[in-house]
Amino acid sequence: MENNSMLMRILMFIGFLFVAGIVLNIVLGIAGSLLALAFRFGIPLLIAIALVRWLTGASAKHNQRRYY
Repeated sequence: MENNSMLMRILMFIGFLFVAGIVLNIVLGIAGSLLALAFRFGIPLLIAIALVRWLTGASAKHNQRRYY
């Protein structure tokens, strides 16, 4: 690597931290929105499935299907 002045190294380090902060902000923003989306639609869906299974009496004992 070339010999850079101390000021240049400090400015490069600050620039690296700035770019890394922007990248982390974008990545964590996407991950957070996906997690919020999973909670927004996943939990009500799981509750609905549990209610339907509970109301129809589906359990491990009654695993037989009736086709009539």
